[in-house]
This record gives sequence, structure tokens and C-alpha cells, in this order.
Amino acid sequence: MSVQHAQKNGSAGALDRLVNREDVLQICFWRSGEGFGEVCTAQSIQPFLTCSAEAIDAALEELVSEGQLEPTASGDKIGYRLTAKGKKQGGALFADTFAENQRQGHGECPAGCCDGDDHSKCGDDCALH
Repeated sequence: MSVQHAQKNGSAGALDRLVNREDVLQICFWRSGEGFGEVCTAQSIQPFLTCSAEAIDAALEELVSEGQLEPTASGDKIGYRLTAKGKKQGGALFADTFAENQRQGHGECPAGCCDGDDHSKCGDDCALH
């Protein structure tokens, strides 16, 4: 997730807001998938971004208006939970962002059937035996 935030006269441009929304949505998806909780707050998201708290709040509000997040109480703060639409979109953005990191390494079984050097359970799809 790369955040570019050229703030002009105190307000972010349309592209910056789009990037912020996508980054916030990916972080909410990631946090949920890693078991850090289903509810995100602006404060829980901020350490992962370089933008202002106001930009994060604006992104959260825009994601609510788009139906990607729904507001919920989180202690004394407002939290946000992914909707089904948000999970789908957040997952797609996250997968796209990290697709290159998910490729097989040199010498790894492309079929995913091997455990180390043991190819005894490999099928015909394994190019390593």
C-alpha cells in the first residue's frame, strides 16, 4: 500500500482521496483477516498511513457512503465494520496490491503439492519431479 498525499490548501485532491479510501479499505480487510478485530477506528488505522487524521476520517466517511463500511460503536469511539461489499472490494484490492508477493519462489512446487524436497505425493502437475 503506497500512500501519496499531496495536500493543497488543506484539502486533498480527488486522486489523493481515492488512494486514501483504497488504503483504508485494504487495512480494514487486512486487520480483519489477521484476527485483529472486525471493527476499525481511525486511531487503529493511522499507524499504517502517512496521511492526517482528517484524511482518514474523510476516507472512512466516504467508504460508509459507498456502502463499503458500516459505522458501529467501539467503546467511546466510532468504529467501522466491513460490509459484504467492502470485504469483496477490500479483498480484491489487497490481492492486487500483494499479487507479486504471492508468486512461487524459484524451486518451489507450482502445484503446491510438495513439502520441501518430498515429491512422493506430487501429481502430474508438479514440474519438479
